[in-house]
Amino acid sequence: MQISKAVCRELERAVCDGPLVRLQEEAAPIVAEGVHKVLTRSGACWSRRHEGYMFADLYPFGQAEPLIGQILTRRSAVNRPDRGVVSCPQSIAELMWDNLPLQPQKGWQVLEPSAGHGILAAEGADRGCVMDCYEIDNHRAAEITRAGIARHVRAADFLTVSSEPVYDAVVMYPPYRRNLAVDHILHAHRFLRPGGVLAALVSLGIQNAEGERGRQVRDLMKRAGYQHVLDEADFENGYLLSPTGLRLRAQLLYLCADDVHE
Repeated sequence: MQISKAVCRELERAVCDGPLVRLQEEAAPIVAEGVHKVLTRSGACWSRRHEGYMFADLYPFGQAEPLIGQILTRRSAVNRPDRGVVSCPQSIAELMWDNLPLQPQKGWQVLEPSAGHGILAAEGADRGCVMDCYEIDNHRAAEITRAGIARHVRAADFLTVSSEPVYDAVVMYPPYRRNLAVDHILHAHRFLRPGGVLAALVSLGIQNAEGERGRQVRDLMKRAGYQHVLDEADFENGYLLSPTGLRLRAQLLYLCADDVHE
C-alpha cells in the first residue's frame, strides 16, 4: 500500500520510545485511519495502557524508530518477520490481564504456552509476575530469552510437555483452530495449582467443539469459568487478524482450577 503525504507527515511527527510509537496530536479521521493501517500492516498493535502503537515482537528492548524510517523511505508498510504468526493485540493482552478474577500479585508464577513473540509474558512481567514460556519455534523462543521477560523459555511443542500443577495462572493465545485450541486449553489447565486461573484468547465457537474433549471444556466452563466476548470497544484502534489478514471475532475465556485435575 502506498501511503499519502499527510500520513507521512503524521509519522514524521511521531515519537518512538523503544518498541512504542506515539502520535503527536489528533489527526483528521482519514489521516488517522491511514496511519493505523500502515502501522498495523507493519506489525504494530494499539496499546491502551501505553496510548500508542506497540511492535509486539520488539517488546521490550527493540527499537521502532528504524521501522518508521523504513516506512517513510518506502512510503508503504514494511514486511515483518513471522507475519504468518498472529500476535495477540497489545490492547487485548492488557484486557486479558486486567480481567483476571484474581488480581496478579508480585511474584506470581505464570505460564505462557505457545508464546509466539511473548507479548502476554511481557505484559505479565511488567506487572511483577515470574513468567515461564513454551514456544515451538526456536527463533522466537530465542527472541523471548534475549528480551529477558521470562525466567525459563523452552523451545518445544507444548502438547508434548508433561504437566506440573504449580502455576498461579496460565495466560495463552492457543492456535485458533477450534479442536486444536481445545487440546491446548485442557492441557494448560493441568499446569494450574489449586485455586489458579487460566485465561485464553479463543474463538467464539470453542464451546461448540465436538467429541469428548469438547465436552470436557464445556464442563470446565460450567463449573469454574466465565467468558468475555470481545467487541469493537475492547480493541480500541486495533483488531485481531487471521494469518490471511481477515478480521476475527473472539472471546476471552477464564477457567479456574479446583483441587482435582481430570
